[in-house]
Amino acid sequence: MKSSVLLLLVVLAGCMAQPTVTSWLDPVSVATITAQREPLVLVAQTSSSRRVLARKFAHLTAIEVNRMGNRRLYLAIIPRMPGEFTPQQQAALESSFEEVEIRIEDRPVVLTRYTGSAVELGIGEPALLPIYGSTPIYFPVERAVLRAMVDSSQVELAALGVPGKPQLYQGRSDGRHSLDEFVSQLPEVAL
Repeated sequence: MKSSVLLLLVVLAGCMAQPTVTSWLDPVSVATITAQREPLVLVAQTSSSRRVLARKFAHLTAIEVNRMGNRRLYLAIIPRMPGEFTPQQQAALESSFEEVEIRIEDRPVVLTRYTGSAVELGIGEPALLPIYGSTPIYFPVERAVLRAMVDSSQVELAALGVPGKPQLYQGRSDGRHSLDEFVSQLPEVAL
């Protein structure tokens, strides 16, 4: 009987939903960082089916940096390419993200890349962020934009860094549940 109860408790504990938001104290900046755990993953739209192996992705994660009550929101974007690529290819991909347009239903929102260092933002240890891959690119963002991303039926991103050649990214894996929980736990004051 005891073993059956113990087994039931273990099974129930495994079925419990994992938290979709995480917070920690940055050891360098002593800021409190809060981030969604599950990013929105968007894939670049290619014109050729032969280019499937060379697909590009963009992982979007909302973060809040709280430095002694001074709260700032950022959309951290990590552009990615699978497989082997040269440093020049990676630099070209990252440069296409100097400016992005988030397309939420009928409302496009243009975000400009933060050009300072992550330490200036209050992120002294970017490796602690729950996003993996290359170095994140940070975009200041408003709470209303994040809420609109949660509420929309589809989120698209256009990387505008190459003049005349925007690269469109569309949803592949949906982290909007995690983003919803992130936005829901933000204080009601305007950020």
